[in-house]
Amino acid sequence: MPERIVFPDIEAVLVGYLTTELSELADTAQVVTQVPDPRPARLVRIVRDDRSPRLDREDREGRRGSLLILDRPRVRLECSDDTGDAAGLAGLVRAILAGAAPGYLGAVWCDGIADAGLENDTDPATCTPRQVITADLFVRGTVLA
Repeated sequence: MPERIVFPDIEAVLVGYLTTELSELADTAQVVTQVPDPRPARLVRIVRDDRSPRLDREDREGRRGSLLILDRPRVRLECSDDTGDAAGLAGLVRAILAGAAPGYLGAVWCDGIADAGLENDTDPATCTPRQVITADLFVRGTVLA
């Protein structure tokens, strides 16, 4: 029987990890997966977005090779700040992520993080500027017994 591998909920993992890291830096940004009402003034929203193509062998040929224990979630981190410092918040989040791997994101081992870029964007709901970070993570799953 083939091995069954369970992968972590990367959105929940990153919410916990970034919340801890930002609070240690005395930053007031809230890290969420869904924007609460009322909307916080300083916010990082995390969205898993595997539909954005990576244009590599896995996407081109539909194969993962011998690394079945690894999950490669692509995430978007939408950084906004009502005071106009979305770029500063995005820079801080990128710095935290750059120093995170290889290592643990909470209880989840992350082999690497590939920063796929930063986009200057506008929040469609509020028309406020935001910075959107796109990153590919390489995280390990757990083999079911």
